[in-house]
Amino acid sequence: MFIENDSTVDIIIYYKKVGYHYLAYSEGEFKDEDLTDKEREEYKKLTVKMRELTWGLYNELQELSVDIDDEGNRKFNYKKYKEIRLIKLIADWDATVKDRNGADVKVNPIEKTIKSMSPEIAEALLNAYDQVMYLSEEEEKK
Repeated sequence: MFIENDSTVDIIIYYKKVGYHYLAYSEGEFKDEDLTDKEREEYKKLTVKMRELTWGLYNELQELSVDIDDEGNRKFNYKKYKEIRLIKLIADWDATVKDRNGADVKVNPIEKTIKSMSPEIAEALLNAYDQVMYLSEEEEKK
């Protein structure tokens, strides 16, 4: 019922670079993907520690995602919401994150790191997080 402020959940994605883009899957999607063992070996595994969603964090994410126009109207900005979710939720990741020169990429400074992340990797992380943190339709029926 109550979540500790420092509670995290491990989010796992599998990815590989294809040209200038990435193919990225959540752990569940990767298991379900029709790939040979050899094809699976081409993917790297990334484990990201993400903060568990509390009521306070949930509200903060939404409030930070609102733009106010010149007339004082509040409008939800979904693109901003996704970026803020990554910034606020990612606590750490494993040592497999490397730059082009093979050096470790640290999580902090988080905003700069997130903004340089591949869109495919970012979307895969958010999707995997949602799969773990939110009830599926099947779970809701129980």
